[in-house]
Amino acid sequence: MVFHPDQEWLDDVRSLEGYIKSELNVQNVIFTSDESTSGVRYRAVADWPVLGRKLRKDIGRVKNGLPKVSSDAVKEYVKTGKLVVDGIELVEGDLTVQRYLELPESATEKYATHTDNDVVVRLDIQVHPGLMGQWLAREMINRVQKLRKKAGLQATDDVDVFHKFETGEGEDLKVAMEEHQEMISKTVRSVPKDVSHRQPHQKVLIEEEQEVAETKFVLSLAHP
Repeated sequence: MVFHPDQEWLDDVRSLEGYIKSELNVQNVIFTSDESTSGVRYRAVADWPVLGRKLRKDIGRVKNGLPKVSSDAVKEYVKTGKLVVDGIELVEGDLTVQRYLELPESATEKYATHTDNDVVVRLDIQVHPGLMGQWLAREMINRVQKLRKKAGLQATDDVDVFHKFETGEGEDLKVAMEEHQEMISKTVRSVPKDVSHRQPHQKVLIEEEQEVAETKFVLSLAHP
């Protein structure tokens, strides 16, 4: 979930949705400016040395009272530029407003959240078996693409891709390659096969050890 109060900003960043899905291996991205449904809250922070020079002896009252100010009051400060803390009026420029998400204790293992004080992001960090397979397939694609580049191949150059795992290793990767053959083939033009399928006449262009999800294996490219 991506929150920003400006709908125009959200419309602009929506063009990155495909990139976000690919890089973070997520299936859905929600762009919203609705604070009530997203759970976005407001808090105010101060540059205490600067504010202290302005308020002098009253700075202690503000420092003690500011954490108690409600999210709604801080949100109103954004609109009006005025906020009263323990009887002391603060004006625009005295405080910096931050937007954030306050996750309940029960949700901290399910979600992670971050903010730059303007944009707020919440990410589902649970491990989903289906998405794990997609991630493994994408990691394999990434290794093949890097190997193709290292071999000096062009995007239109066809090569066969082979892998070699130690006995009993890499089962999750093999299953992921099998389940996502179409995605892999569409991206790198060839689905990796076991090295036993490589024919004697095929010239190996490059061969290197790789690692995905703590599993090491050898990946090679050869002329068809």
